[in-house]
Amino acid sequence: MIRKKKQHQQHENHERWLVSYADFITLLFAFFVVMYATSTNNVEKQKEFENSVRANLHLVSVSVGQGGRGDSKEATVATGIESELSENTLSNPVDKIAPKQEEGYPKQGSPREIKDYLMRRFAKNPNGINTSNLNQIKHEWYGVRMSLAASTFFDPGSYKLKLSSLKIIDEIVSQLDGPSSKIIIEGHTDNIPIKTASIESNWELSSLRASSVVRYLIKYHHWEPSKITAAAYADTKPIVPNNTEENRAKNRRIDFLIISDKKLNQEGY
Repeated sequence: MIRKKKQHQQHENHERWLVSYADFITLLFAFFVVMYATSTNNVEKQKEFENSVRANLHLVSVSVGQGGRGDSKEATVATGIESELSENTLSNPVDKIAPKQEEGYPKQGSPREIKDYLMRRFAKNPNGINTSNLNQIKHEWYGVRMSLAASTFFDPGSYKLKLSSLKIIDEIVSQLDGPSSKIIIEGHTDNIPIKTASIESNWELSSLRASSVVRYLIKYHHWEPSKITAAAYADTKPIVPNNTEENRAKNRRIDFLIISDKKLNQEGY
C-alpha cells in the first residue's frame, strides 16, 4: 500500500509587509537626496551670478571714475543720484510710489468751496461741461447755482431730454456727493410765448423740462426723492434782458441748485 505524504499546512507570513515598507523608505530617502543635491546646486549657481554682477558693477564704477574727459562730472552725477535714491527713495519707498489721492467732494464745505471744487473738476474734462453750454456757476448763501443752456438738454419747444444731454447730467452727478445730495432743478424760459398741442405756455414748458431732469435722476441715478425738487419759473427770472436773440438764449436755461449744509456768513464765506 502506498502511503500518502502528509502535506504540512503553510503558515501565513505576517511580516511580508516589511519588504514593501523597506522599499518605500529607500525610495523616499533617494528622493530627499536628489532634492538636497538640486537645492545645493541652485545656491551655488546663485552665488556665481551674484559674484558676476558685483564684478561687472565694480568695472563700471572704475570706468566712470578713471575714464577720459568729462568722466569726473559723470561720476559726480552718478554719486548724487545714488545718494538721493538711498536717502529718499529707499528710506521710504512707500511714500514715493503711493498714488495721488483723488480730490473728494467737500461735503462739509461752504458754497464757495463747493463752487471752486466743481470748477476744477469740470476744467479737467473740456469735452463735457464748458463755456459752450455753461452759462454761469456761482455760489450763493444757500449753495451753488449752475446755469446750463436749455439747448444742451432739449430741442426747441420740447421737454424730452436729448440723448446727447445725458452724459452732461451724468458728469454733474459724478462730481456731487451722490443721491443723498440736496438739489433743486429749475426750469427757465425766455419771454416769447409758446402754444402747441401739448404745451399751453412757458409755465408748462419750464415745469415739464425741470421734471424731465428730476425724473432721469431718480430713475437712473437712484436719487432720493426727498432730496430733489423740480421748480418752474417760466420767464420771471431772466439773467439778462430779453432784448436780443443771444440774450433770450441765455435765459432759456436749466439751473442746478446744489444745497450746501454749510451756509454762507455775512462776509460771503
